[in-house]
Formats: sequence, structure tokens, C-alpha cells
Amino acid sequence: MNLRFLTLVVGLVAGLAGHTASAQVAAPTLGGEAGLVRVTATTMELSFGKRGTGQGRVVAIAPTGGDVSAPLTAVNNQFYTANAAYGQGAKLGAGYAVYNGTGHSIIVTGLQPNTYYYVTNAEYNTDSVSITYNIRGSSFSTATRAAPTAPLPVELTTFTGTTDANSYATLQWNTATERNTDYFAIERSTDSIAFTETGRMAAAGSSTRALAYQWPDPKRLTASTYYRLRQVDRNGAVHYSSVVALAPAPRVARQVEVYPNPSVGRPVKLLLQGYAGESLSMHLFDALGRPVLVQTITPTEVHYLSPLSLPKNLPAGTYFLSLASSGNITQKRIVISD
Repeated sequence: MNLRFLTLVVGLVAGLAGHTASAQVAAPTLGGEAGLVRVTATTMELSFGKRGTGQGRVVAIAPTGGDVSAPLTAVNNQFYTANAAYGQGAKLGAGYAVYNGTGHSIIVTGLQPNTYYYVTNAEYNTDSVSITYNIRGSSFSTATRAAPTAPLPVELTTFTGTTDANSYATLQWNTATERNTDYFAIERSTDSIAFTETGRMAAAGSSTRALAYQWPDPKRLTASTYYRLRQVDRNGAVHYSSVVALAPAPRVARQVEVYPNPSVGRPVKLLLQGYAGESLSMHLFDALGRPVLVQTITPTEVHYLSPLSLPKNLPAGTYFLSLASSGNITQKRIVISD
């Protein structure tokens, strides 16, 4: 009796073992490939599995820190539900299943802009009870594109600057459209790194037509100078322009001329070249070294022409003009005659 029962148990175990072995299907003989058709900031169109020999295929995607692989190995006897919206399918390794079926293409959505993703395809055979994968197929990494920038409240078409002969800068800019703009702040820098506000102009607020702006810098340039616009919206949002670099006007050789000399009864004029913006101390001495005229002059132009304000009833004779600037002294001999 016991022998017969033992024989029955052994037979049942052997039968169960035989059923389990037969339920494990063979893996496909050839793994599949995955390829990129097109990519945007948040989507990726893929083709895959055209050379695989499986009944179907699972495609998985995982983010990665660069053009490198990521753990995406399908596990035998593990069924994966898939969803083309990234993150909605079954977890597979470091990523998610985005496709499961017999087709060969998919458009994946819900990706992050400017991010590398690793894509792999696993061919499989299944009898609906068990499933076996061939994971020896081709995979690749690719990056989504950067997200498109939102349109700015100001469509700035140009931002330029010019320097005049006296080394004063004027900034000009044009806008094609404006939406809820408050003002433009002109910022100045000597190193193109640290900027400080140096002027401000009101913006149009809202405009659909081209507008032109101009701002003269009251501070004379003495070295290379950098400018940028800080455009401020009514809601407090801030946007910056590109940087414009301007340099002082080329230095003009300094020159002092007095004419007519001799005066022969005509008004005497003083020509100063290259002294624009400098404060000059002028002294006129008679032949005995006595001062007859003391005056301060600040030329406003590179080529500055001004009458020499001689004292009334100045006797005819020889005089000496002394002009001091920045530690330098220039002297001229003047002959006053009738």
C-alpha cells in the first residue's frame, strides 16, 4: 500500500517537472535593433525590430547623464506593459517600457528637453504563460533638443552704439514690437563682467510698430567701455540685450596755434587741437614777465577755435602765451601790432 502511494507521488512530481520545462519557450535566434527617426525637445520617433526574429519586442528608454548606456535588461518570464508616454509604462531597469508588440515604430512623448536617453530593443518569444528575451540587439543614446524659448515681451531688432570725435558714446536700439514693457535701463561696464546702471528710458508699453530709441552717454569715454540694455516689464520681469563694446576716439595730436600773428589790427584767435574736455590754465605775459591775462579754458571739441579775449587798449608789443594742461606747458610768442 505504501509502495503504491510512493509510486503515485513520484509520478506526479515527474509530470509537473515535465510541464514546467515544456512551458519555457526558446529565445529568438536574432536580437533586434533600434534606430532614431526624428527627435524634438520632448518627443522621439523610433524604428526597431525589423531584423529581429522574435514574435514581438519590448522597447525601453532610460535617461542618462551623457552619451552612455543605462541598465535596461529585460528579465525572462517578466511581462512588461508599455506606454508611449514616458514614465507611464512598466518600470524596466533604470527606465520604462514604451512599446510592447509586433510593430516596428513608435513616437515617445513626455521626455525632458536637452536630456540624453538610452534606447534598447529586446526581441521575445512567448506562449502567453512564459516569455524569453533575446537582449543581444543594437541600442543607442541620443539627446532631446533644447526647449524653444518663449517670445520676449520686446522684439529687439538692433542694439548698437557710436562714438563721436570727442569720445562721447551714443547708444541706439530698435524694437519691432513691445508688450507690457516698462523701461529700458542702460548699463555700463569697463570689463564686460560687472555692469552698473548709467541711464534709463521709458518704453512704449505696448506697440506693434517699429520704434527707435537713442541715449547719449554724458560721461566721456577714456577706455574701452561695454554697454547692454536691461529691459524691464511691467510685471517686474527682466531681459538683457547683447553687449556692445565701444572705444574712445583715436587720440589727436595736441596743437596750439595763435593767428593772425602778428595781429596787424585784427582780432586774435586761439586754435586748440586734442584738448577736448580738459581744463586749461592760460596766462599771457608782457615782455617784462608781467601777467596781463589769466583765464581758464575748457575746449568742447577736438578742434576748438575761440577768440583770444585780450584786454582793451593792450599796447602793441611782444607777448608770451603760456598754456598749462595735465602737467604740460605750451608757450607761444605773440606780436600785437596796429
